[in-house]
Amino acid sequence: MLHIAAAVLALTDPSGPIVDARIADIIADPERYGGQTLSIRGQIDACYGFTCSICPEEMTPATANDEQCLRISFDSYMSEEDTKGPRDALWTPSARSLVEETFRFSVVTAEGVFNPECLTGRPWPPEAPASNADEVVEIVCVDRAVTWGGVVVRAVHRRIPSNDGLVFDVDFGVLTSAPAEIAVQVETAYRDYLVSLDDGPEDRPLAVFVPQSPDFRPAGEEARLCICLKEECGGDWPVRDISLRARTPNDPYVCYSALRIAGVWRVYPD
Repeated sequence: MLHIAAAVLALTDPSGPIVDARIADIIADPERYGGQTLSIRGQIDACYGFTCSICPEEMTPATANDEQCLRISFDSYMSEEDTKGPRDALWTPSARSLVEETFRFSVVTAEGVFNPECLTGRPWPPEAPASNADEVVEIVCVDRAVTWGGVVVRAVHRRIPSNDGLVFDVDFGVLTSAPAEIAVQVETAYRDYLVSLDDGPEDRPLAVFVPQSPDFRPAGEEARLCICLKEECGGDWPVRDISLRARTPNDPYVCYSALRIAGVWRVYPD
């Protein structure tokens, strides 16, 4: 019998003592920690797409290996009444996405309940032997199935720029400085957009980049407009397109998409 675990696995009641644990030890012996509330120190990845993980603190993009990480899910901060509401309500945005944005690319100490099913492929808690000896239950985890759930961050030790953060599942390629002709047109389009809103002139530093892998338009018709949030960004401008999507307060800039449609550039702020 095959059980598919997608998005959320059933977690044991989080009551009981909080156990300090290392990621490597948990992966080496998952069932030892099953059902326990664990306190873990580690590095949160991009938390984007189908992957949200906590990894060893010392891991870098050059040494990234998702098999050394735990799939996690932050506390949604939804009431019991909310979680038992209509099915449509369960798919509405919750505080979880905001928590992901707050803590992605950060080294944290956090607490949550551990479920070993995705690591062992066996049900947890262990089931009684089946009456049919030939019946084997196998757990297969897909999408955002988690091993460490209801995670609450207790401390942030270090924040990492998105240029240096861990990215699994999706990688949108690199950004390069846009040719001068494109940069001028995109910046002009953005300033005209601000004028249309009566927002006044933009006096912060701007930079325009072109993505290695455009999403919507052919090469040369899609760009990224980035706004520096301090006096000067220098070498801190984004080098990876993940910066546009997996936004983080760790970065000193914010980026928007720009598209050239019918010969005219338009910038699309959120």
